[in-house]
Amino acid sequence: MTGRKGPDVHDAVRKAVPSTDHPTDVIDGPDVLDHFAGATPELARLRALRPDLIELEQRAYDVLFPPGPGTATGTGVSGTDTGVTGTGVSAAERAAAALAVAVEHRRAPAVGHYRALLEAATGDTATADRITARAPLNGGGTTAEAHRIAAAVAHARLLTHTPAEAGPDALRAAGFTEPQIVTLSQTVAFANHQMHLAAGLALLATGDPGTGTDPAAPSTTVSGGPQYTTDVLTWRPAIRPLAPEELSEEHRTALAGKRRVDTPYFRTLGHDLGILAVRTAIDLAAFTAEGGLPRAERELAATAVSLYNGCVYCASVHARLTARLHGDPAPVHRFLAHGSTAVLGRRWKLIARLAAGLAPVPATAAEADVEALRALGLTELALVDLVHCAAFFGWANRLMLSLGSVEGEAQENDGRTATG
Repeated sequence: MTGRKGPDVHDAVRKAVPSTDHPTDVIDGPDVLDHFAGATPELARLRALRPDLIELEQRAYDVLFPPGPGTATGTGVSGTDTGVTGTGVSAAERAAAALAVAVEHRRAPAVGHYRALLEAATGDTATADRITARAPLNGGGTTAEAHRIAAAVAHARLLTHTPAEAGPDALRAAGFTEPQIVTLSQTVAFANHQMHLAAGLALLATGDPGTGTDPAAPSTTVSGGPQYTTDVLTWRPAIRPLAPEELSEEHRTALAGKRRVDTPYFRTLGHDLGILAVRTAIDLAAFTAEGGLPRAERELAATAVSLYNGCVYCASVHARLTARLHGDPAPVHRFLAHGSTAVLGRRWKLIARLAAGLAPVPATAAEADVEALRALGLTELALVDLVHCAAFFGWANRLMLSLGSVEGEAQENDGRTATG
């Protein structure tokens, strides 16, 4: 099914999202995303247009960085995690990976935040100093944990810049199990999503994405080519997916439908149920919420980011859905073939341009991109939707590219539930 998900599906998925001991109302001041994006009154007003996503983004953070004893001051949170996830990835490994992502995105509030988490988890500043300086860790010491932290940071840097090269082999060699590889990859991909989302929301609120890039620089472009198609492709996992009989009722609820259950990609993500459930809820909230940006244009934004990141599989699924929802496949085929030079019409051209500008590390989208869309009549809600959908694919592409690969043989698994 490719239409809107009914309220019953949304409600069921939200019930599958794990509760945490760190609800939003115990955060000291703004929530984590507010802190990363600048915590201005205008930012709060814009975010409040999609209140479900405020809660879900914070819940995703809490799942991956669960609070525990200790205090991290000056970061906008009231506690730090000193334990491990259910799959066994330590607090230090997760914080080190997220810090590496924040450094690459030049997001100063996020650097300070994740640095504080890492220092609280390790009890020293040396590792954080090296990550902040973009220095290699080279094992960071003689302990197994030091080697794992070094591997986690190397994985984070690859997954941030060249996700297709961030396969699981190096993590396996460092002692990570397959469920732990999924958790760490989710952590890194989510941190990238946070950075893209913070840049986009800050841009809407203030005209400045906060990345230090030149606002007068040419807009980011995406390339098309013969590798991009609306044909149905096959994704082959590099991590063993859970077998259908291994899926609990909680897994099936979190996957929100039979098509996801039947898809190896989602069963691979099923190794970490907690983040899978909240991620599905964010996906549905961003792409199927009523009002705002038309659904075809949300899918166009997903396609543009997928072209930038070179995710052939995601581009195929979301271009196909864009064409179906729009009713005319011709401009979509032109976009896949020619990228930013395609003839799309001004509105689609500008939507694709803003989405593509949020995809680089760090983001390059400029105030002129937003103002051009406002001049065409896009509402604030539509612009918030565009930012959320583009940022979500900073998460989706990185998982799809790093946890498996695409083969050209067809498989009958249609609709946007094949990825995301």
